[in-house]
Amino acid sequence: MINKRYPRTILATACIPWDESHQFMEDMFRKHIKDLKDKGIHHIYLFGTAGEGYAVSDAQFDEIVHVFVQEMQGPDLHPMVGLVSLSFETMSERLRKAYAAGIRDFQFSLPSWGPLADRELVDFVHALCDPYPDCRFLHYNLMRSKRLLQVDEYVQLANDIPNFAGAKFTTKDTFIVHQLMETDSPLQFFLGELGFGYAHMIGGECGLLISIGNSHIARAQKFYQAALNRDLSSLAGFQTEFSGLLKGLFQSIRSGHMDGAYDKVFCKLIDSQFPLRLLPPYESSTEEQYAAYQTYLQQHYPQWLE
Repeated sequence: MINKRYPRTILATACIPWDESHQFMEDMFRKHIKDLKDKGIHHIYLFGTAGEGYAVSDAQFDEIVHVFVQEMQGPDLHPMVGLVSLSFETMSERLRKAYAAGIRDFQFSLPSWGPLADRELVDFVHALCDPYPDCRFLHYNLMRSKRLLQVDEYVQLANDIPNFAGAKFTTKDTFIVHQLMETDSPLQFFLGELGFGYAHMIGGECGLLISIGNSHIARAQKFYQAALNRDLSSLAGFQTEFSGLLKGLFQSIRSGHMDGAYDKVFCKLIDSQFPLRLLPPYESSTEEQYAAYQTYLQQHYPQWLE
């Protein structure tokens, strides 16, 4: 069995709370991070798509990373910072500053003004990773970047770049899950709930990228343990639950929102004071939509509100 460059674990996002003037709510953010830690989540990332990494200014990036680093001190805590920008120079500068603040795990998306050509892709990942051999880098594979990487491309990048450590997938495509699980690669692949459950039902191993699981960490952890224990009956039950949760979510909140509009609903289910706002110009979920989803859970999945 090949050694993975990043542990198999639960990877959770940190959402950013904004007040009515779209100013960073530091105290609320610190409480949010503390809640995740207290519930046993030790691998937390900042500034993915749900964390609005695409929208923050450089000043906001610096301020929030500073607070995040303070809250993620400890030998068993593993903070990760996301790098999302149209500009490689901006990504590189943010990487340099987060590194200086003590961050050693990073997540990146491809620049999306135009899809990267093959040579551009290789040069970009090298330019990001090579100057920081003591860091680990995960790629977020999503269509917003206009290019989805294939398994063979990951294999080649892993061969060439020793600190390229893994990738995040939110795919529900069973063919892609099979490909990932059959690949003998040092990369750790993180799948969303539906992909993660299926991967373990077919005998694979991967990390869990929680999204809807953020709304009830204890149930997400039970799901994770069922996968590690190869408890197929429990896994099948959880797969049915997650499908129903997503059905209710999209019935309550129309599609087309940015990811954070949904993830902040999950945060609010844990802390009713957590605001739903996104940075402009993006539209957030409304209080009415949140209430509709909460009602759906009460009627169909009350265990997710306990």
